[in-house]
Amino acid sequence: MTNFEWGSKFHVLPYGMLYLMSALFLGTAVIYQPAVAVAAVLLIILLGVSISRPELISYFVLLTTAVSINFLYAGSLFGVEILSLYKLVIVMLLVPCILVNGVRFRLSHPLWAMVALLFITFGLSIWLPEMTSSIAVKAFIGLSLPFVFLLINWKKEVADRQIRILCMLPLVSVAVGVLLQLAGIHPFLDVEFTGAVRVQGANIPAHLAMLAFMGVGIPFIEIKRSPQHIRYFYIMLALNFFILLATGTRGPILALALMVLYYFYDISRQYLKGKTTYLIPLMGSFLLIFAAVFMQLDNFRKRSFERTTDTAVDLSGRSEAWEYFLNKAADSPWSGRGLGAVTVANDGTLYKGFVVPHNEYIRFYYDGGYIGAIVLLLSLLAVFVLVYRALAPKVKPYYVFFIAAFLIYSFSDNTLSTVQFIIPFCWYLNCLYRSSQPTDSPQKEVIR
Repeated sequence: MTNFEWGSKFHVLPYGMLYLMSALFLGTAVIYQPAVAVAAVLLIILLGVSISRPELISYFVLLTTAVSINFLYAGSLFGVEILSLYKLVIVMLLVPCILVNGVRFRLSHPLWAMVALLFITFGLSIWLPEMTSSIAVKAFIGLSLPFVFLLINWKKEVADRQIRILCMLPLVSVAVGVLLQLAGIHPFLDVEFTGAVRVQGANIPAHLAMLAFMGVGIPFIEIKRSPQHIRYFYIMLALNFFILLATGTRGPILALALMVLYYFYDISRQYLKGKTTYLIPLMGSFLLIFAAVFMQLDNFRKRSFERTTDTAVDLSGRSEAWEYFLNKAADSPWSGRGLGAVTVANDGTLYKGFVVPHNEYIRFYYDGGYIGAIVLLLSLLAVFVLVYRALAPKVKPYYVFFIAAFLIYSFSDNTLSTVQFIIPFCWYLNCLYRSSQPTDSPQKEVIR
């Protein structure tokens, strides 16, 4: 009894002081900085929920990737670039999830590859005059953080729920985009100089297309892997396919072509074996693709053929950008110019939108040379192989085509350095691997 009383008194003072200091801070902030007070209250609520129900915070963090915050709020907050601050906050919110669920280092290869790139940067790379140590460290942190999501050892039921949320992200972006349009904050549509009209939701068209790419690729796998949710995944597949086409982004559509062709081959084969129920998705898929292509044909023609360029198809300046970055990297082909150097490489010769080359192979060749790019690519392939081995045989072909689509897509866009792609992508690989395990791993086997 005495111990309890002393224990109670021991804890009352610090907690009482904490509450009092928090109240004084919030009261002062409400008077002088209302925005800071609101942000502080929201952060306190989020931290409280993250401790009591960490899986709820994981759902919230996933949903935030549906919005390109850096395009809605330009500049910095508290002296920190808004996108860097966003990444830092979501990692902080997920710390309780890590403490509760533990981590699994089986999929940690890309993190070690980023460490290797950092060593190459400071030990071997030939820096540009504009390159600084802070740029290298900032790039290392920003590029490494998404790979942390490969490590969290989610429970199987939580992982399955997160996979379903991943499929909803394009719809969330569209819904938020409508609200932002009504509020006069951000236009729902983007009209290009070519006359093409593109849906962008709460993003820019290219970022919404990345979300839609995941929203199409994941259901193809999950229809085979989770037949108990087949209706949900078919609905998500159809809606996300329309959103992907509505963005007018050509790269992800072409990247998914092989996966779509294999899907038609697979269900046609099942139908010819006498499984007549496959006739409905087969005919429905044909009608869906025909209607969608018909609706977007004019947009694709405007974006691809109406502007005269050096190439047969208008690549929106990519061919010039790729040549420019390759030429600037030529003086240091083996070790590159340093991690993050690509972000200061554009001296104004290229359109300002090409902060990076829109080709991840060229980007990491520029930053890390042949050595760095190969190390990173091998680390990703190691993760892909580990996930592949965990899958059931009937799921493996769809997964292979999904990874092939990612590799193809990386030729034309910033898949590894854009939040709207790399976070959902890493999150899904981890959930797919975790959900494909036979049982939940004991905690002691997870944290090593």
